[in-house]
Amino acid sequence: MKNLLTRRYTLPLFCLLCSVAVLAICSRSSPLYATNDWVDANIYFTIGRGMHQGLMPYRDLLDHKGPLLYLLHWAAAAVSSTSFFGVWLLEVLAGWAFLYASARTLLLYCGRGWTFFSLPLLAACVYASPAFAQGDSAEEFCLPLLAIALYFFLACFGPGKQLPSFWVFALNGAAAGAIFWIKFTLLGLHFAWMACFAFLIWIGHRSLGRALAACGAFLGGMAVISVPILLPYAVSGALPDLFQTYFGANLTSYATTPTHWSTPLYNLVMSGLSTALANPVWAVLALLGGVFFVLRRGVLHPAAKAALLALVFFSGFFIWAGSMGWPYYGFPLSVYAVLGFACLGSLVQKLPARLPRGVVQIGFVPALALSLALCLAFSPNVSFMELKKEDLVQTKFAAIIQQEGGQSLLNYGFLDGGFYLSSGITPSCRFFCRINLPNYQELEAPVRQMVEEGYFDFIVTREEGPLPGMEEHYELVCTEYQTYDGVLLPYSLFRRIG
Repeated sequence: MKNLLTRRYTLPLFCLLCSVAVLAICSRSSPLYATNDWVDANIYFTIGRGMHQGLMPYRDLLDHKGPLLYLLHWAAAAVSSTSFFGVWLLEVLAGWAFLYASARTLLLYCGRGWTFFSLPLLAACVYASPAFAQGDSAEEFCLPLLAIALYFFLACFGPGKQLPSFWVFALNGAAAGAIFWIKFTLLGLHFAWMACFAFLIWIGHRSLGRALAACGAFLGGMAVISVPILLPYAVSGALPDLFQTYFGANLTSYATTPTHWSTPLYNLVMSGLSTALANPVWAVLALLGGVFFVLRRGVLHPAAKAALLALVFFSGFFIWAGSMGWPYYGFPLSVYAVLGFACLGSLVQKLPARLPRGVVQIGFVPALALSLALCLAFSPNVSFMELKKEDLVQTKFAAIIQQEGGQSLLNYGFLDGGFYLSSGITPSCRFFCRINLPNYQELEAPVRQMVEEGYFDFIVTREEGPLPGMEEHYELVCTEYQTYDGVLLPYSLFRRIG
């Protein structure tokens, strides 16, 4: 067993096993669930499916997340355009990368036995938490990129360690570039990461030229990622739509204007506290690890302790400075939970009474079993495994639409409820569902005109009766009630008259 654990391929394979097992339980995108009914996930996947029909995000299908997130869902739709299976595979890959980067971090301070023992428990603490939401969030796909940066920070910024090479700066710049084009408010860790190394090189090593070169390598990595993402938009003339929506809408409409200089700090404190209380396990682990790394001598270089605090502060500040946001906003902070396991592993190694070597070597087996038990007990998604696909309102409405040969559909007045996916219909208008922007009524004006003209074969609403402007051209087919986010809601299907 000892020889098995020390083989090079064993650790990445074990990380993959943990990712598959935990995300099969915790993500509603997994084959164990009838569907992922989260409106955000359905928006991303509808756009990803639309890209296979030649539609361009922002220009043809409007939402305000980053283009790389839609590109990931384009890849998922290439695997399966009728289910979230491809999305789940992407989640598994992201989970594997997060766990492997975290494992490398643990190996800096702990033995392989403790690392193997910790990984499944770390996976359960992170992915079974409420902040994980239903799976398939922008935050989830950024988590491994943050874990990679944290690993290189600890590997290169500890006592007696060498400064990172330029390829490390370029690699983390590429990771930052990916985050930038998924959700730029998650860039806080990389911002602080690069700033800390630049100051260390400039002030500590008295080399301004090398500091600038390191920043250049970092920016070069960001450019390498950015060019292929932006090129299709440039070729199709859709760059103005991208910039106006992704940057303009998010910076001017989605974020609130501070009423006082202290508002961003207030958001940070209150939202951070709320996130910690809602996700106590990984929050306590992160706090325990942070205290250990900052206060214990010999773990980090003194300058690195201040840098670690900067990483944590800016991680939260970038997320919440503009808005207190939604409960899943704080999920990226779970990247610091690995510090808690590193702390515990370091303390266990110093205990006078050692466990028998055989127990240590096979400890990952009960740890994996315990991890799955914890996921089944605490993941907020597990109860939805009981839902059958044929009982979902999405399936029932899709059967009616397909039976009557419907070719066009509008998800009207609420965020994407998964009806495009269930019916197999690609949206035929830019404002294919409501999005979370304050000026959505202004954005919705063209689609309201299309409704009043009877443009769509079918319309789905989340109301009991018709919305204004529908009476002349549409008749109610049926209304079904289904629970979403703990609330029983009416879903109504309307058919065009004549």
